[in-house]
Amino acid sequence: MKNIVLTLLFLLSSLAASFAQSHRLFTTDEELSSSLINFIYQDHNNMIWIATEDGLNRYDGVKFTVYRHEPGNEHSLAHNYVKVIFEDDKGRLIVGTYAGLQLYDEATDTFSRLATDESGAPFTSFITHILQRKNGEIWATGNRLVKLDITPDGELHIQWAKLPAGVPTEMLEYALEDKSGNLWLVKEGAGIYRVSPDNQVRHYDEGQHAFAILTLCEDKWGNIYGGSPRNGLFRYDKKQDTFVSLSYLSDEKLSVRSIYCTDQNTLYICTDGEGLKQLDIQGNQLSDFLIEDDRIDSHRAKVHFMFQDRTGNYWLAIYQKGVMMIPTHPNGFKYLGYKSVSRNLIGSHCVTSLYQSSDGTMYVGTDNDGLYALTQSGKQGRHYVPNNTPHSVPPILMSIYEDSEHNLWLGSFVNGAAFLDTQSGRCTYLREPGNKKWEAVRNVYAFAEDGDKRVWIATMGGSLFCYDLRNRKLRNYPQLEGKITNDWACSLLYSATDNCLYVGTYNGLYCVDLKTEDLNVSFTLGTHIIYTLCEDREGNLWVGTSDGLICWNRKKQEQTTYTTANGLPHNSVYGILFDGRDCLWISTNRGLSRFFLPQRRFVNYTVHDGLQGNEFCKNAVFRSKDGSLWFGAINGVTYFNPQDIIVPDKKWQLRITDFYLHDQPVRVGTRSGRHEVISVPVHKADDFYLSYRDNSFSIEFSTVELNTARRLTYYYAMNDTVWNELPADANRISFVDLPAGTYHFRIKTKDYLTESDSREITIHISPAWWASVWAKTGYVLIAIAALICAYLLLRNHYRTQQKMLEHIHREEINETRQRFFINISHEIRTPMTLIISPLQQLMHNDRDEGRQKIYRVIYRNSERILRLINQLMDIRKIEKNQMKLTYQEVELLGFIRDLCDMFAEVAVQKHITLDFRHNDLTEMKVWLDIANFDKVILNLLSNAFKFTPEGGHVEISASYGEDNATNGPLHRYVEIVVADTGKGITPSDLERIFERFYQASTEDSYKGTGIGLHLTRSLVELHHGHIHAENKPDGEKGSRFIVRIPAGNEHLHKDEMAALPLPDETIHEVSNSYVQLPATALAEDKQPAGRVNARVKHYILVVEDDEEIRNYISRELAADYHVGTCSNGKEALEVIFKQEPALIISDVMMPEMDGLTLCRMVKQNLHKRHIPIILLTAKTRDEDNIEGLETGADAYLTKPFNMKILRHTVENLIHSREYLRNVTPAALQGAEDEEKPNLQAPDDRLVERAIRIIKSHLSEPDISVEQIAVEVGYNRSHLGRKLKKLTGLSTRDFIRNIRLQQAADLLGEKRYAISEVADLVGFTSLSGFSTAFKEQFGMSPMEYREKLLKEHDTKDSHSNKSAIQT
Repeated sequence: MKNIVLTLLFLLSSLAASFAQSHRLFTTDEELSSSLINFIYQDHNNMIWIATEDGLNRYDGVKFTVYRHEPGNEHSLAHNYVKVIFEDDKGRLIVGTYAGLQLYDEATDTFSRLATDESGAPFTSFITHILQRKNGEIWATGNRLVKLDITPDGELHIQWAKLPAGVPTEMLEYALEDKSGNLWLVKEGAGIYRVSPDNQVRHYDEGQHAFAILTLCEDKWGNIYGGSPRNGLFRYDKKQDTFVSLSYLSDEKLSVRSIYCTDQNTLYICTDGEGLKQLDIQGNQLSDFLIEDDRIDSHRAKVHFMFQDRTGNYWLAIYQKGVMMIPTHPNGFKYLGYKSVSRNLIGSHCVTSLYQSSDGTMYVGTDNDGLYALTQSGKQGRHYVPNNTPHSVPPILMSIYEDSEHNLWLGSFVNGAAFLDTQSGRCTYLREPGNKKWEAVRNVYAFAEDGDKRVWIATMGGSLFCYDLRNRKLRNYPQLEGKITNDWACSLLYSATDNCLYVGTYNGLYCVDLKTEDLNVSFTLGTHIIYTLCEDREGNLWVGTSDGLICWNRKKQEQTTYTTANGLPHNSVYGILFDGRDCLWISTNRGLSRFFLPQRRFVNYTVHDGLQGNEFCKNAVFRSKDGSLWFGAINGVTYFNPQDIIVPDKKWQLRITDFYLHDQPVRVGTRSGRHEVISVPVHKADDFYLSYRDNSFSIEFSTVELNTARRLTYYYAMNDTVWNELPADANRISFVDLPAGTYHFRIKTKDYLTESDSREITIHISPAWWASVWAKTGYVLIAIAALICAYLLLRNHYRTQQKMLEHIHREEINETRQRFFINISHEIRTPMTLIISPLQQLMHNDRDEGRQKIYRVIYRNSERILRLINQLMDIRKIEKNQMKLTYQEVELLGFIRDLCDMFAEVAVQKHITLDFRHNDLTEMKVWLDIANFDKVILNLLSNAFKFTPEGGHVEISASYGEDNATNGPLHRYVEIVVADTGKGITPSDLERIFERFYQASTEDSYKGTGIGLHLTRSLVELHHGHIHAENKPDGEKGSRFIVRIPAGNEHLHKDEMAALPLPDETIHEVSNSYVQLPATALAEDKQPAGRVNARVKHYILVVEDDEEIRNYISRELAADYHVGTCSNGKEALEVIFKQEPALIISDVMMPEMDGLTLCRMVKQNLHKRHIPIILLTAKTRDEDNIEGLETGADAYLTKPFNMKILRHTVENLIHSREYLRNVTPAALQGAEDEEKPNLQAPDDRLVERAIRIIKSHLSEPDISVEQIAVEVGYNRSHLGRKLKKLTGLSTRDFIRNIRLQQAADLLGEKRYAISEVADLVGFTSLSGFSTAFKEQFGMSPMEYREKLLKEHDTKDSHSNKSAIQT
């Protein structure tokens, strides 16, 4: 329906800014829908309506709203071609388009349906004009002359107009009813018809009178005027009863498009190409209406329509340009420059200097365009064009000055100072060959003449010079040397009041006292850049600086500074002029400012007020003889008479133009929740009703007067008296997320020094239902009920809290116990090694039966300690969800039988009978994790034996069962029952016996740790089973534990079951948590076939931070090996590089460097990676074992370890390395030659090719893995995997090791310095090379070279001794 163009939200009209005029030109660039204007009208709300050939436009002072036809919407504009707009005496707005007549509804901002004829059909007619007759009837001309009837509900109906015979009613152009009641009708090609009140008809035939009038107008005296596009202006002569041509009033034939008559004595004639004419009706004088706008040529403009609004503003429809609004009282700023159609007299360059000579000629200096001379009448006198001749005017003029002898001085930017002969245009440059300082001067910025005929010259870089007019010599004053310390002088002012010369520089203001011969100089306003100087009537000195305007009171020696905080538009003050009355005019970088001296107040003007632009040039100011002020700027010159610039005291009226919800304008009928926002049009509404969901909105406002100056500043207040200033040109404000409530919004504006009355609206935001009064009442009742419930629940809560605290306390104790046991478990394993290993040797070597019994007691208790540690670790794994079971199908009867055999000796000692019952079953297949389920059986049997007295009975049974009440895994189950004949379990203990760290209350000494049964239950549950304890029935002594586990494997996932069944010997093997007691006598160990020759003692390095363990291993191995020891990995690494061991035994957890890091560094070294490594650790997890093997360890033994196992492991590893070293490729060569040709394996060829390629690029520091892979013929990832598999090194480590090996070879040649070696092997940093070399070889490059030299010297010494002996 419409398109809202928000042109004044932050309005900076580009056209207005470009042309710097106070007139407003609305164009299609930003505002109008079309520049083909047919009609302009103002309604009773002071809205301006503009009818175009492409839509209807409405201007509310803030924005243009464009209405167009929307297909399918009968309440949109019927056609985009709008011809006429009319408002009747009741304020109803009627629109005539190419398609017919419509009524505008301002409440809903929509249009009615097309008017209908007497048959009810839409009346489709091209409407050309609408008028309301004195009897109230509304008539419309067009395809058919009709009378319009408007119903109360806003519907339009037409009736055919009835006229006397002979008067046409079709294809009429215009209609007018004069003051006498005559109806005038215009029909193109047929002339004019007049119908009198008594229906008398008079026809003014076009062919007979040859006037071709298409428009009519009546003035206030009743004179009828007609306009013709071909024949100009006519006036009706009542006496002659004809239309008389007024062509004699003009030298040219006018093409009249429309005529407009005001209430004054003026008739306005709109023409097609001759501009706008105005006719003085009383004086019968026709003249041009001058459009003081440089964008429009007043004499040739095509003004098709003219309208004057109620404020007195003129609205001109200019063909294919737009609509121009001319304010009632345009300001008096005038413009010279390239943007003016009629006043382009000074080119397009910046104006840098101005001066009016004694003969009245105004000289305008430009930037790079020379000098212009303007005559007193304002016409261009002469343009002094710069050229390359020696006497040409300078291209850039910084200052112009005329002295008392009428010499015209020119100060240039690069050519120094010159005299201009205005007649010939010849410039004579001031030269003083003997004055080197003057000859160096190029920038002359200002001139000033004192009372002694001395012209003072301010220069940039040369400070101050003086030219004596009496002897025509440039004079230097030694008195000034050193007194004016800043050579950048840019402004001068001579004051006759105190006979002083004021010099403005880039570092303050200097005052030269000319009354004395010494030329005393005083300095003030330091640190300021001085641009311009001015003196007012009171003798105060006004200084324009880069930091604001400064007033220097010379009498009181006081200064006052004015900045933007005081109203100045910008702090960079470029020019100051005193208007001779009570104002200073100040040019800045942001416009022009008028400073009222009495009130000390600023009034600012910008481009919107008619200035050439907002930016002016430094010190380019002048006051002419007639009192006009001239200011040079980047776009030309702004000049004016200060008396023409009047500060209006108009009080603006404000209105709300729009109210937006979700960026959509509110109209009558718009709803917010259950509320209708407004009931009247927005600009008339005082109250707005919103729901809590629509608490974010925007308000748009403007003045009722449509010539609103853009200098207006708006202020708003919300619910208080504090007024908030809005940014310049802001006509809209938004509020976001306001709480529910009533808000009083007020707006006012300020123009110069005058404030408007405020406009207030009230905004009602209703609360949400949950924030209403009824809801709050309900909340209070609910709160009371909640308090009562809370009071009733306090006691139960207190009791529950006490129970929770007790439970938490128990859990904390349990967690503390377990954490303590876990932490010390690793520490226990190390000393256990020194107990169990020596004990095993004693049991092996000592044949005394009495001591063997003691040994076995010690051994059982050691194993008990280890079993306890393992159980703690298992519990921790279960709690952390780290224990994953792997199920195998196991023959359960044999499995239990093997476990029972472990308790045979205990049963004999305590005289306890152990029975295993299985109901004559020969086998039972069940799916178990044998590495963990044996702990269940062993814990239950151990518990039974512990609490069964001597002579008692322990029974274990296994059977199948079925529970029809259960559908889960335990529907079919295997039941294992362990029963004893002990004292039984108390009922209170039965509930908690499986809790962690719980110890049953018993009077005897059999108190456990509270770990075994907790682990048992956890393992049974991991097997998807169930366990419980009970006392024997029927009063029998003892208790029994019942375990049920699923009989099949349907409940297991595929990844939980092992791929292959275990061999029988593995299935029946007991977990390493329980070790059978060793035999009392063991056979002598036989030396294995591959045992190392004892005559050759190999060097073994033991790395262990525990001194006793380290010494123990050393003692045990010292008989067969040379043993070296280290306390940490870092120490061991240094020993390895100095003396290579045959094997390394290392602990994992050590200070400084642990065993894993040591292993990794050894295996990454090409020269040391063959050394076998055995890792010893107290860590028993599989993950720890895998981590150790992944680092390259050859064996991984857990503490406490068996010394025999360690010794055999050492022997096997050393034997394997010796075998590999003895069986060389040379030894195998002969056999291979007999069977097959000499062919290298593909992997060997790959490694050799990679080494060859790397060596060819060895000196290139930036060689990449990708480059190596391309040359080898592999992709990067494939090459990396192959090298990792073959060498154990990544590709980068492989390259690095080859570089370092080559470096070692070069160091041995003694031909290169260490820095040269680093460069040859591709290291860019010497420190980086040294660090890498030390990590690889255990010593720095210098130490390595010294070692090689010593070895070489030793070798030479041996050779010499051998030679002597020979």
